[in-house]
Amino acid sequence: MSWWPGWNSIEGAAKWGDIFFWAGFALLVLLAGCEILSKVYSWRKDTLIAMRDGLISVAQDVRPQPKDQERIGAPLQPRPDADIAPVRPPEVEADRSLPEAQPQMPPLQPQMEPPAQPQQTARDTDPLARTSEQVARTPERSPRGLTEGQKKAIISLLSPFRGQKFSVVCIAGDPEGRSIAEEIVNVLRTAGWDFPESGVGEATYNKEPVGLSLMVNAGQIMTPSVLRPVAMLVKALADAGLMQRNGALADPNVPRDRIEVRIGRNRSPS
Repeated sequence: MSWWPGWNSIEGAAKWGDIFFWAGFALLVLLAGCEILSKVYSWRKDTLIAMRDGLISVAQDVRPQPKDQERIGAPLQPRPDADIAPVRPPEVEADRSLPEAQPQMPPLQPQMEPPAQPQQTARDTDPLARTSEQVARTPERSPRGLTEGQKKAIISLLSPFRGQKFSVVCIAGDPEGRSIAEEIVNVLRTAGWDFPESGVGEATYNKEPVGLSLMVNAGQIMTPSVLRPVAMLVKALADAGLMQRNGALADPNVPRDRIEVRIGRNRSPS
């Protein structure tokens, strides 16, 4: 061992003894730090897996907006098809007159009726929309509202997504819906969310929505930057008893990177 550094010197042996002592101590600290970081990253991995599964679940729950639940004359987002309904009767009337003027074209009238059948089926099967007669027969629930504890819980869940744009729309002429809509706007603003509109929008629908639902752009239902705040907003409002946990809908007319909170009639969706 004579070739080891400082082996034959008192001073050298003392120096190298101290060096190896502190090097071993440093390596021991490094080992403990590595073990701790390994555990922390393992916990983070489990959290990310849970978040991924939650986002997948939310994405699977996002359903296309029913065709019969579209707005009529919505102030915030005018729809290009809003005037289709009034125009169709003259078209149909004109088509019906064709067979009389041109007897060789009788198949036109049967060809126009089948497309209406699937649309009627969609209207009957949608659980979150009702005709005015169905709404009238459904018992009204007590007015919706948020307690101070619920407001604090919502703010705590949504504060990490500061800057998220949102809009709120209620049914025109529904004072209870407008009241809860304004309350939601105030809570989300307090959480740091961006409300670019001048106020709560009002709209009319072919078939009135019931309860509360979230609308997201149909092209972004798998985008994490949108799904994360949507998932947290669904959780926050569902925990407060304002909506169902599968109440997110996809709508191509909703602006990208924006979440629309749609306030329907205060009726039980079941």
